[in-house]
Amino acid sequence: MKAKCAYYGKCSGCTLQQFPYVKQLHDKSRRVSSDLHALLPNAARAEDLIQSVVPSPLDQGYRTSGKLCLHEDELGRKSIGLYERGSKKVVSIPGCTVHHPEINKLVQRLFGFGKKLPAPFYHHAKKGFQPGKLKFVVLRYSPETKEFGLVISHTGVSRDDLKSWASGLNLSHVSFYDTELKESDGDLVMARGTTHLAGPKTFRFQIGEESFAIDPIAFFQANHSLAPRFIETIAAWHKGDRLLDLYGGFGTYSLAAKDNFSGIAIVEANPHAMDSAKEWTHRLGTKHITTHALSVEDYFKGALKKDDVRRITDIIINPPRTGISRTVIEGLRSPKLVGLERLTYVSCELGTLKRDLREIIRDGLFVIDEVIPFDMFPQTEHIETVVRLKRRMPIVGTVSEKKPSLSAPRGQLSNSSRERPAPRSGQANHRRRNP
Repeated sequence: MKAKCAYYGKCSGCTLQQFPYVKQLHDKSRRVSSDLHALLPNAARAEDLIQSVVPSPLDQGYRTSGKLCLHEDELGRKSIGLYERGSKKVVSIPGCTVHHPEINKLVQRLFGFGKKLPAPFYHHAKKGFQPGKLKFVVLRYSPETKEFGLVISHTGVSRDDLKSWASGLNLSHVSFYDTELKESDGDLVMARGTTHLAGPKTFRFQIGEESFAIDPIAFFQANHSLAPRFIETIAAWHKGDRLLDLYGGFGTYSLAAKDNFSGIAIVEANPHAMDSAKEWTHRLGTKHITTHALSVEDYFKGALKKDDVRRITDIIINPPRTGISRTVIEGLRSPKLVGLERLTYVSCELGTLKRDLREIIRDGLFVIDEVIPFDMFPQTEHIETVVRLKRRMPIVGTVSEKKPSLSAPRGQLSNSSRERPAPRSGQANHRRRNP
């Protein structure tokens, strides 16, 4: 089939545009099953525990966030788009087909032909650091509120010039920020620090019926058409005494699960996200929800020393693409979490997910209960995967070394058993469940 995008094959963004959407879903389901089936409990069949990929309601125009290169060649010709596959050459894309149409409109209004700009664009294919240039733009959009957040990345442009440009656009529905990239930042899109330029300091981002006051730096799921179902699927499984929402962002899972627990702790190192979480918890008067602007590693170091850690029954963990550290893995496996029953691991990278799950379920301490993949990024190879795990009970001290593991990965012997794993009872048929 012919790709809908005219830039397919050059742009590095989408890699599956030439395939019908139903085939994309089928292939992603097979990939998840192939990667994770060996980690399932003995005798469990992949088709019983690994669901087919949940499709996106929209397979085009679904992205409400984007990162674009601002490029200018030796002749002063400007391009706005993404890198060509395998190079730093920028493919000019006037209207990306997977971006929400309003993002494409705003890009043209900001940077279109003849627009006055505060500085030249960066030459991305040229070697060496180029000071005084506009290099990237990061955009976030909320279709329900019709508000934007924007970060302009530059290499040392006058902040007065940036403020004058942003203010002169008279876009009251856009929250403008800037971030200055140094030579040492290399290929980073955004530096650590950001500064407010113009417009409101936050923009209202809505998911389902709930709205959040966030700034453009806060992370959120880019597919607005699937995000409400994704969040509800994660939150609905959890109900108990205390919930830990680790790498919790601005607390979307905690908000969805707020009535299911007597206490919830949102742990997130990004101070911008924590500000947003504090805003809605204060606005809703949810005094049983606390926010912790810490790394997960630092949080565990303190929390595991307290007696009330025994009351934690549920954990949701949504780490970055790189996965979790050894310290976090050992925190999840701590014998002090005697009340822990359910753990959900949310991942956008199958490789690190598989690596981390292997360590989490080591010795049969946890068992995979269900795997639910979501197609958050149609037309690309990326998959968002939700893994539900149950911790074996009762938990007293460490797992006994006298009993064989009931949940050792297929094809592997647990440390406590020399028995052969049960034979597979059948091949996965990748049966599609109703979304």
